Amino acid sequence: MNHLTDEQFEDLLQGGATEPAHLAECRACRDRLAEHRAVRARLRSSFASVRADAALAERIRRSVGEPRPAAAPRSLRRPSRVHHLSRFAWAGLAAAAAVIVAAAIPAILYFTAPSMAVAAQAELVRIHEGNLAAHHEFYTDADPAKLADYLKTHLGFEPATPRLGQGMAMRGCCVAYFRGSAAGSYVVDTPRGPISIIVVPQTPESLGLGRVPGDGRTCWAGAFATNHIVAVRLGDYSYCAVGEVPQDLLTAILLDLGLAERS
Repeated sequence: MNHLTDEQFEDLLQGGATEPAHLAECRACRDRLAEHRAVRARLRSSFASVRADAALAERIRRSVGEPRPAAAPRSLRRPSRVHHLSRFAWAGLAAAAAVIVAAAIPAILYFTAPSMAVAAQAELVRIHEGNLAAHHEFYTDADPAKLADYLKTHLGFEPATPRLGQGMAMRGCCVAYFRGSAAGSYVVDTPRGPISIIVVPQTPESLGLGRVPGDGRTCWAGAFATNHIVAVRLGDYSYCAVGEVPQDLLTAILLDLGLAERS
């Protein structure tokens, strides 16, 4: 199943496209569209409350209202209805724009950064829950080598293979979609419940995950709903372990799988 791209989401938000039939059958894309619309509504609300300083507004009005030079003879006028502002008026308008932008930037950072982080973590959890639903795209096999080969065929690269033991076993793997791009994921059965290890190119920081201690290795962690998320960075990819197990246990499992480089 091909999910909607970022460009398609943008077209829908701008009102320049009709909703594709894919949305009716794909919950993940419907949720992403709803999240985008929520962020857009928050930004509009933030900009609506931004106003220039009263003194600055008065200076702009005075600049625009300055006496204009004598009008040229009608025969020499350019055929235009545009009113040319003086350089003082343009300076005032530029100052007003600077004030508005300066006030708007904190609002953008406040509303978009948390929302995007939550959306990314929610999407990781949805991939994990989809893996547990055993849909038709899930490839079931307990051999890590076969699973790695399956993912290499579909992704174009071979993700690091988990190192098993201590009561853990592979259940299978799946190629899902994260931020409109293909992402590989393993499912590992552990003594505390199943977890997914999802491989994405985005950095842990861009996913809104915070750095946590990892026995001499760099780890990042977060949570969404009842699931915890722990990630490590290997080369150009982040390996995100997701599951309904305690964060410290999930961190230990991820490190024990041999998927973390020492910092």
